[in-house]
Amino acid sequence: MKRENQAKKEIKNQDYTESRRTTYCISQRYGSQPFSEILNNIKGALKKRNFDILLELNLDEYLKEDVKTMSPHVILSTCNTETAANVLSADIQSGIFLPCSITVKEVDQGIIEVSIEDATVTWAATKNKELAEIAVNITKTLKEILSEIDQQQMQL
Repeated sequence: MKRENQAKKEIKNQDYTESRRTTYCISQRYGSQPFSEILNNIKGALKKRNFDILLELNLDEYLKEDVKTMSPHVILSTCNTETAANVLSADIQSGIFLPCSITVKEVDQGIIEVSIEDATVTWAATKNKELAEIAVNITKTLKEILSEIDQQQMQL
């Protein structure tokens, strides 16, 4: 839907020197493979671990009407059926945490940043011991995927 007389927003690129870790996600930067190859590597690593990709949102394409320029930025919403069943059986309200998100974005020419949700942080508000254990396992699995994407990781 095109908006009449509305100025496009400016999306500030992330400064290359900014922290790669926030309190709610864990990020890794890569510089030896193109964006599409890294995205495909993530998909392969997820499939190997029986994670399904429920949604792939090409954010730069989606926001093109409202944003002047934006580097490639994809959000993958991913889920493992066994894990999801365990989460919901521990607390039916915890469905709000599903699926897990992975973002892939170009932060500088040829520098791709992949961020995973740190479920140990985002799920902590539940104060549910069973969910806390599941969150540790999910975060561990997603960290393993980060380590497999590219053997020559870009170090800052």
